[in-house]
Amino acid sequence: MNKYGLQVTSTLYDGQNIAVSPASLELAILMARTGAIGATSEEMKTALSMSGLSDDEILAACQQLMWRTNTNGMESANSLWMQKDYSFSSDFISTCNSKFMADAFAVNFMTDAKGATDAINTWASDKTHGKIEKMNATPLPSDTRLVLINALYFLGDWENPFKAENSYNQTFHGTSNDSDVSFMHDTNTMLYAETSAYQMISMPFKGAQGDADSPYSMAFILPKEGTDLTAVMDDLAVKSFSSSVAGLSDAKVDLALPKFEFTYDTDMVDTMKSLGMNAAFDSNNAQFDKMTGAENNLYNSDILHKCYIRVDEKGAEAAAVTEIVVGETAMPVEKDLKTFTADRPFLFAIYDETDGSVLFLGAIGQL
Repeated sequence: MNKYGLQVTSTLYDGQNIAVSPASLELAILMARTGAIGATSEEMKTALSMSGLSDDEILAACQQLMWRTNTNGMESANSLWMQKDYSFSSDFISTCNSKFMADAFAVNFMTDAKGATDAINTWASDKTHGKIEKMNATPLPSDTRLVLINALYFLGDWENPFKAENSYNQTFHGTSNDSDVSFMHDTNTMLYAETSAYQMISMPFKGAQGDADSPYSMAFILPKEGTDLTAVMDDLAVKSFSSSVAGLSDAKVDLALPKFEFTYDTDMVDTMKSLGMNAAFDSNNAQFDKMTGAENNLYNSDILHKCYIRVDEKGAEAAAVTEIVVGETAMPVEKDLKTFTADRPFLFAIYDETDGSVLFLGAIGQL
């Protein structure tokens, strides 16, 4: 999941701000894959960097991920929006329900595309606490037969929050221009690592009950001066993010981190094709026979992804929705003090400390 997320972020990054949820993307795409066979199924697995796993292992991992992402301020939900009276397989629906905890709804894209789309938008907004208000700006096509959605939401307070009085404006040297933005400051002991290519820190979140430990932390990765941000993403994809965070250790750090808040949205079709997922989008060759229990004319007509992220003195908030549309043809210097000043493009990741699984990932290129 981490390798896939870093590949996606590296592919999409154009120097501007980006935020994605590898977990949300994988859950939605894998839910669609449960209805696929043949080359369509194999390409989807390869594109998601899961070639080494069996179908049973993938489904077990998805089921576990759904349980894990519904604790300590993290909320995850899946849903199916099926064309009324269309012959979807009960086995397909049952698998989505049992392995992905998906709720199923019958709507009518053929005669009331606006009503169906409005219902989907309302569901996505509710599951992201209003952070992604409208997933679809216009009604979905009338030839839509199925929409599969994952929504992922996180709200967490820092275990060691920043003091508002220590926030002041500094220059952020973006990819396009310099800008004057508010930076948070602290000098504290935190998890830290440094390589020839980047510095990394990790900041833990409070548990849901205040004093209880949370499994979630947020990492910030700052490339060394002159090191390309995309090169760092590619390096982390190869060497693994989880190994990198496992190498963090306590250090006294003088930290300067900009506050930021934005929403990123993208069409994922070209990105998934670049990773090898092609047949699923081909209306003539896609094989989603398991969705109906027989041959059909279904294919993935679109994959949409929206992600919201906010980081400030108190903590972080993140939300993501992935929608798969299935259509039918027709301070003073101290000794050993580390300095981490994120005044140029950097990466961020909200991850599970248990095994380093990245739930939200992004890059700040311009503020």
